[in-house]
Amino acid sequence: MQSRSPRGVQPQLPRGGAVPALPGAQPRVPAAGASPPLTDAPSQPAPPLSAASPRATLRRRRPPSPGVRHLVSLSERAPPHHGCCPAVQLHRLRVPDFSPPTPEQIQSFLQLVEEANARREAVAVHCLLGHGRTGTMLACYLAKAQKMSGGDAIREIRRLRPGSIETREQEQAVIQFCQRICSGEDSEEA
Repeated sequence: MQSRSPRGVQPQLPRGGAVPALPGAQPRVPAAGASPPLTDAPSQPAPPLSAASPRATLRRRRPPSPGVRHLVSLSERAPPHHGCCPAVQLHRLRVPDFSPPTPEQIQSFLQLVEEANARREAVAVHCLLGHGRTGTMLACYLAKAQKMSGGDAIREIRRLRPGSIETREQEQAVIQFCQRICSGEDSEEA
């Protein structure tokens, strides 16, 4: 997966899927199993990593990716082997399959990411396949972090992770989240 930076430079991705953040570039959302973004500035917050159910990784008693200290599970069931990796804190936000997260779940997720970033801890988020519910949360994160419209955030997440945001209701959740931010409704929490 390669993307163009705002300057038109096409970065080469290192092996292992790490996504470099170029000076002045927009943060990108790495795919499952990718390392946290490499940055020039150590204080730059890392975007959350997206993943399908992290079954094999957790079975090997390893975090989903180096540096990940938080795993946000959007599935209705706990991820398999979730208790075998004590270095990773599990956060459960149960969202039914093919449904959008509630505004409260979106706020909880964004708050968790913000707090983890302040401590320089990486966050991974997953649902069953890592597309619908995960893509919805990541689009909300991207919209907030990059001050993007809902439509632009959805398009960018789908470009980075094809198949993301599977239903009209999930699209509407992103758009309504952006409308609440623009109107100032979520200004204290966002």
